[in-house]
Amino acid sequence: MSKNKKFKGTWVQQFVIIFLSVLLGVLLYWFLGFITRDIDSLRGPDRSKVEEKYIDAELVERQKSLNGSLNDIRENIRNKQEQQRILKDSTNSLQNTINQLLSIQKQNIERGRDLSEQQQQTLAECQTMFLENQKQYQALNKEIAELTAQRRQLDKKMAAVSKEIKGQRTLAWAEYGGLRSKHRWKIGALKLAVMIPIFLIVAWVFIKKRSGTYWPIVYAAFIAAFVRISLVAHEYFPKKYFKYIALLVIIAIVLKLLVYLIKRIISPEKDWLIKQYQEAYDKSACPICSKPVRIGPLRYAVRGKRRGLVLLAGQGGQAAKQELYTCPSCGTELYEKCDKCSDIRHSLLPFCEHCGNEKANSS
Repeated sequence: MSKNKKFKGTWVQQFVIIFLSVLLGVLLYWFLGFITRDIDSLRGPDRSKVEEKYIDAELVERQKSLNGSLNDIRENIRNKQEQQRILKDSTNSLQNTINQLLSIQKQNIERGRDLSEQQQQTLAECQTMFLENQKQYQALNKEIAELTAQRRQLDKKMAAVSKEIKGQRTLAWAEYGGLRSKHRWKIGALKLAVMIPIFLIVAWVFIKKRSGTYWPIVYAAFIAAFVRISLVAHEYFPKKYFKYIALLVIIAIVLKLLVYLIKRIISPEKDWLIKQYQEAYDKSACPICSKPVRIGPLRYAVRGKRRGLVLLAGQGGQAAKQELYTCPSCGTELYEKCDKCSDIRHSLLPFCEHCGNEKANSS
């Protein structure tokens, strides 16, 4: 048995390795995310302090005072309007009562009678209350008009103060925006300062160890670092620049994979080459040129469209006997004598199927 033989393990072991590799990648992605979020927690510029630098405190206090006065006036107007509504309802009720009493009085006059003393007293009281309500209603109208005039004056003063404060706040927000932008770039630079070395280390390990024994760990770490640094770059780089960076990275990855696959086809590694040879032997075809092997009973085989190789009738009685064979198409020796047991063995495979002897040039 070859000392370099690699055991792939059972399908359960392979599944567990893949599952744990994916889990490791997710955990590493979260871990790197914790680092970036901790950097995000760094305190930025304080907007209130920037506003204190530009906005006059006396103007702010004046604005608060005017706003309080306006609220008081508005509340007073609402209260007086509510009183007017109550007076109006009371006046309407008195009006109805007076109209009813006058109607009764008219009917009594037509009949030669007069209102009773109680009805006359009620009519006089209603008329007095009606006139008093009218006076109160007019007084409330006057007060509301005065309050409305005061409110308009305060609105003008409030608009002037607010305009001045708005101009000062615009300057403050401009400076705050600049400070916020600098802080954002600072956070982005810190994140990249942490992520780039980690990614370079992981990328170097990936390039060196991607085909080694611990390739699942290497791939999990590389993918987690690559995704995290891509998200950081997308967050802080302008989109019009990021799309070019992302596209160039994708093109580089595709080219790398393409070159890798082409090299594997032109100069395949030993394991891939042996697997390719084994599949060709199993299909009874030349591993080099794919011409069907015609040895033993296979000399009389024809390839059907649906059923694969089919022996011609009456030609399958010969015992399957191995013999030396060279591909007539490309000249490759496919079967040869074993140096140890002298039985016929596959020329392109590393071990003899009879004695297990390994070819000297197979490793």
